[in-house]
Amino acid sequence: MTAGLQIWNQDGVLMLDGTHRIGRMKGMARVDGFADARAIDLSDGTPFYSFQPDFLFAHIDNQTPPPIFTINSSGISWTYSSTAGMNNPHPLTGYVFYGVF
Repeated sequence: MTAGLQIWNQDGVLMLDGTHRIGRMKGMARVDGFADARAIDLSDGTPFYSFQPDFLFAHIDNQTPPPIFTINSSGISWTYSSTAGMNNPHPLTGYVFYGVF
């Protein structure tokens, strides 16, 4: 007989099975409108990140360059798209959560 974990919701729908991939959070960082990076070992799985912005539009002129993330087994980094030609840029800020699954 096999053993494992299975969780169903109140309607009898399978929500979690021992074969599902579940992410493990390794850390978080504040993204403040400037390029930055975090060195962390993400080699024990497939790296992922989730960016949670503070806002979507900070000003009516919609000049809000988003962060551009790069993640690999040695960490995560981000930069912003060019603000050239923008009169009043408001870079998108928030938190980035990263880990492996």
